[in-house]
Amino acid sequence: MSNSSPHLDFFKAKELILSEIGGEGYQFLSEKEELLFRFTTPVPGKERLFDSLGILRNYIENFRLYNFEEGYFSVQALNENLFEPEKNLSNKIRFRFSYQSSSLKLEASKRGDFTLKEIQTCLALFRFFTGSESKKRDPKEILTKLGAEVFDPKEEKAKGTLLGFEHIFGYEGVKSQVMESLVMPLLKPDPFQEITKLTRKFPGSILPRAVLFEGDPGVGKTTMAKVAASLCYVPMIYVPIESILSKYYGESSQNLAMVFDAASLFDKSMLFLDEIDSLATSREDGLFEATRNLLSVLLRKLDGFATQSRIITIGATNRKEDLDPALLSRFDRKIFFPLPNREERAQILEGYALQLSWEDRLSLSENLEGASGRNLKDFCDYVERRWITQGWKESEAISAPGATFYRESLPDFRWK
Repeated sequence: MSNSSPHLDFFKAKELILSEIGGEGYQFLSEKEELLFRFTTPVPGKERLFDSLGILRNYIENFRLYNFEEGYFSVQALNENLFEPEKNLSNKIRFRFSYQSSSLKLEASKRGDFTLKEIQTCLALFRFFTGSESKKRDPKEILTKLGAEVFDPKEEKAKGTLLGFEHIFGYEGVKSQVMESLVMPLLKPDPFQEITKLTRKFPGSILPRAVLFEGDPGVGKTTMAKVAASLCYVPMIYVPIESILSKYYGESSQNLAMVFDAASLFDKSMLFLDEIDSLATSREDGLFEATRNLLSVLLRKLDGFATQSRIITIGATNRKEDLDPALLSRFDRKIFFPLPNREERAQILEGYALQLSWEDRLSLSENLEGASGRNLKDFCDYVERRWITQGWKESEAISAPGATFYRESLPDFRWK
């Protein structure tokens, strides 16, 4: 298995660039045995020049500043292993920034083919300095290509499938915490900023920027995030772990950075990182370099989002103890999703076995101790399939199974 970003020959690289940003405003050519990508924009100011180094850091793990002087500096990519001798750096990409009173000229050059990661770096810099990202790119399109899913309440409302708290049975305490930590801060941010003028010596914002959902699999963490997004009427970006991880060196951290960048293109949004413990386990356990890079990007992006009142990041885990302490400290609020108790199990069964009485559902729930909401749904699905298979005839109208049939189905339903 390779641990390097794949190389693209000149024509494949050009095709990719054309598909991403069109054919105007830049040059991509071969000159004196080097490949060059260059463009010119109005001078952006020193602060924006400094911010561009953060973009480079998202894609190029190790680099060094060279020739830093008035009106010019260059950035040289280094070897992946910093302990190796710095040789053959001509085969590593270099970025040259020349800025005068009215214009910035940026040139990326390398002897040999660009890697996919290097091309994506050039594209990110081009969009950053030309402002073409928000004009030309649909964040949904970017996120879909990265394997993320966008839950859009506007689309759900049009389909008649908009979610609310009534779609989650029980969990009243969790719902209250979600209201105070997610829904109200996004719906009405001003009071959360104004109250500190009455209480603090140095007023500031108390808006939560990152919230951690902790609980066993199947307790409704993802569904609760979708409900919160529906109540706020903002998109929820669901990032499954497998869409981030890559076999190529550095690409996982690059993908994660791109997800955060795409999320920032929405006016308001929630970013849901599922199984975040797989992205960022504790450094005390010993990490591979690629995992350290991924954790570094995640921490940096969470810090960057801390200044934005329109985006909240939600992390979900069933192993909070495995998370890195530095990452845990970034979450303003930790919300625990317990397994449902007897009464809550009966409430959940009401959603999937409405024909049963409250007493029957309570009786069933006693035999399902330790079951999650997902387990209870799976049980009811199983009972209904069994009911149709064993008792229904095509000549008869379908009827709902009774409590006795549910109890008889319990021994065969192995959910633990």
